[in-house]
Amino acid sequence: MPRISYINFIKRKLIFFVCVFGVVLFATFPARSVDVVKIVKPRSELDQRRIYPDKVLEAALMKTVKEFGPYTIKRTVPEPARKRLLRDLITGSLVNVHSTATRLEWERESSPILIPIRKGLLGYRLFLVNRQDLSKFAAVRSAADLKALRVGLHAQWSTTKALKKIGFTVVGGSSYEGLFAMLNYQRFDYFPRGINEIYPEFESRRAKFPNMVIEPKLTLLLPLPTYMFVSPSTPRLFNRIKAGLEIMVEDGSLDRLFQEFHGEFIRRADLKNRLILKVDNPFLSTQTPFAQKNLWLHPGN
Repeated sequence: MPRISYINFIKRKLIFFVCVFGVVLFATFPARSVDVVKIVKPRSELDQRRIYPDKVLEAALMKTVKEFGPYTIKRTVPEPARKRLLRDLITGSLVNVHSTATRLEWERESSPILIPIRKGLLGYRLFLVNRQDLSKFAAVRSAADLKALRVGLHAQWSTTKALKKIGFTVVGGSSYEGLFAMLNYQRFDYFPRGINEIYPEFESRRAKFPNMVIEPKLTLLLPLPTYMFVSPSTPRLFNRIKAGLEIMVEDGSLDRLFQEFHGEFIRRADLKNRLILKVDNPFLSTQTPFAQKNLWLHPGN
């Protein structure tokens, strides 16, 4: 066989074996797709509300790398209004995972993971008030007394819909940051904030709004779990995050992360020395996992 033909023969054989070996290797160790997780950006530079849920999300994804493979997280757009956000979540085009206080339409139209990642903490509401209005709260002894005062809330929040339904006097605002200014100008009497929200919000804005203070004696308890909602267009991602959160509940890492972010705020709130005014939330699903006591905050303990 001529030398050139022999060399070409060897090359063809090598190419054949490389191709066959490559097919076998690919079949034995299939390529793993990367899960792309799309979440929103905060609404402003002072908005710290997304830090904790984003940490929980990343921890759940990390817990499932062995089973589901790699992932990447992309912050796509600043957080839009709730109605627009739900539309984006349903399609999965700009957002495919979002953590927020539950609403019935969100539970119906997206894929909720029914593990309250804040252990119900958002339902314990302390009040930002204008210091000139503090005397109004000294006489409050019941939820009925509180209903006589004006509460300021964003028009599209879950809390807004619930408090309106049960007879509170709600003054609606169109923007998150604008509500602090409205309180400063006494457009309403109080701005109820979750224990996890109120202290960072107060500290970061007290210089700008020196009349704003935290009311010291009252707490409004409106049951309101925070869930992770996943786009119906990404069922694999739903299964992955759900599996990760279940692992975190089981191994205690969700409780540890919760305490890391919220333990100091809970201590500062000193709930045992506050009057807790509990009201029912008429918009909670029958699927709310109240029977799973380990998923919820118990201030007495």
